[in-house]
Amino acid sequence: MPVVADLERVTNHLLALLNSELPAEEKRDTFIEEIDKVLQIRDSLLSKLSPPFSEDEMELGKKVAVASQAISGKLEAYQRKMKQEWSHIQQSKKTAKAYGQAYAGVSVDGMYYDKRN
Repeated sequence: MPVVADLERVTNHLLALLNSELPAEEKRDTFIEEIDKVLQIRDSLLSKLSPPFSEDEMELGKKVAVASQAISGKLEAYQRKMKQEWSHIQQSKKTAKAYGQAYAGVSVDGMYYDKRN
């Protein structure tokens, strides 16, 4: 019972973390590290589970399974949001670079070439 109870406690803590809003960029690294730490603890508890389980453990296991599905959805949502922010940053860099080099490809001699001739 202690392993299943610990697993439920850690799972609920992880779900509470994921239910909070994704913090600003300054605090995001510590937030991700904390989530990673809790995921590692949860993984080690999952590897310690071994049958047979009592009725109480089965009930806790069902609660953990439902919470696990919610956790997976939240983690995927965070991942999509961070990928979207990353692609926005990359696009901003490309735009800034193109704006800075706006006249890099212009001909200096002033001649115009007509494609029809």
